[in-house]
Amino acid sequence: MFERLRQSLALRLALQYAAVFAFCSALLFGALYWLLADALDQRERGALVQQTEELAATFERGNLAALRTRADSDSSPNSRSFFVRLIRPDGVAVYEKWPTDWVETQIQQIPLGAFTYQREIQTLRLPQNALRDYTIATRRWPNEWQLQVGRLLDSRAVLLSPLRTAFAGVGAAALILSFVAGTFLAWRATRPLRAVSATARRILETGDLTARVPGPNGRGELAQLVLQLNTLLDKNAAHVRVLRETLDNLAHDLRTPITRLRGSAELALQDSGDPAEARAALADCVNESDRLLHLLETLLDISAAEAGVLQLNRDRSDVRSLTERAIDLYREVAEEKRIAVTLLQPEPVEAAVDAIRLGQAINNLVDNALKYTPPEGRVTVAVRHEPNAAVIIIADSGPGVPPAEREAIFRRLYRGDASRSQRGLGLGLSMVKAIAEAHGGTVSVDDNPGGGARFTVRIPT
Repeated sequence: MFERLRQSLALRLALQYAAVFAFCSALLFGALYWLLADALDQRERGALVQQTEELAATFERGNLAALRTRADSDSSPNSRSFFVRLIRPDGVAVYEKWPTDWVETQIQQIPLGAFTYQREIQTLRLPQNALRDYTIATRRWPNEWQLQVGRLLDSRAVLLSPLRTAFAGVGAAALILSFVAGTFLAWRATRPLRAVSATARRILETGDLTARVPGPNGRGELAQLVLQLNTLLDKNAAHVRVLRETLDNLAHDLRTPITRLRGSAELALQDSGDPAEARAALADCVNESDRLLHLLETLLDISAAEAGVLQLNRDRSDVRSLTERAIDLYREVAEEKRIAVTLLQPEPVEAAVDAIRLGQAINNLVDNALKYTPPEGRVTVAVRHEPNAAVIIIADSGPGVPPAEREAIFRRLYRGDASRSQRGLGLGLSMVKAIAEAHGGTVSVDDNPGGGARFTVRIPT
């Protein structure tokens, strides 16, 4: 429990915030304390200096008698606490005025025969008090005369002592409150992180790929983190699902050629068999092996394209000429099915592409269109130039693609209900999508206005 608390991010954040708060508060109090102490000191010293200047001005306007009269007649509240002394250049004090409470009077008994003589002795005692500070201001003239004015002032340390005590108490309470509040707020703010950790632990321990992090409200950084993590988990789950479907379909599609390959090999190995039949069986083995190799090579190319490592030999090529080659390649297939194939773009459209790879994608789309177009139907191929893109459109008059399957048909080895009876591996459209995206483009399918499906490939120029 203690180790868990020690490693808690919320607790560490609260401690750090409390330390920063204490440091900043101490700096603020130190600055305020210094400013207040300086203001008090300046006020007290300012009053003393002003009193000194007034007495000096009186002495300058008159003489010693004027100074004595002014000092004796001063009725201000602080006048009785002032000490005034006028000193000649030779150091002799010609006038002194002491506060009455600084003078101590003692009676000295002096015996003279049968009589006792009493003598009054006055002594000057400077008060010693920790609550008071003794301060003297001096006014000097060029002729070496000096005027000294002193006064007992309230001790700055004593005046500010209650402030220090109050700050210590209030600061300690504020520090504890800030730590408690900071811990609560940090614990609440890091709740999404704990939810992320709990979700990750659940996925690792149970393998439940449907687990998601509860999304917090708002649009802060943690909310965006949770949203992106959930999106990542959705994509990973989709990839795992596609991978499972791919493996299932691959196992299903490989079963037939492997079975045929095994049967042909067994036929060729029979000792009493006809040599011609053996050669035919070996030829079937070669055909089935080529089919398997083509399947595996296509899967590897799709994986490389999806991973962004498919090698492209880009060059300036005419996209229209690539579509013309595809139409020429499948012209006999179209004539056998009595399908009209039309190219609608007479002008060249150039783009920086891998002519072999893009030609492979166009061939797959033309083959797919001829495969699903019924006899007496039509296939239209159009190439046009858009801003920063070359667009290839291949439309047919076949049954079209249901909206629910328009994303699924681009997955590996996907076979829709309408394509179960058709030849092929279920990799053609996946290869088209991989090649288009490897070029930085896109491929999409929608309804042909005249009926059927329309595939659109956009390649950046």
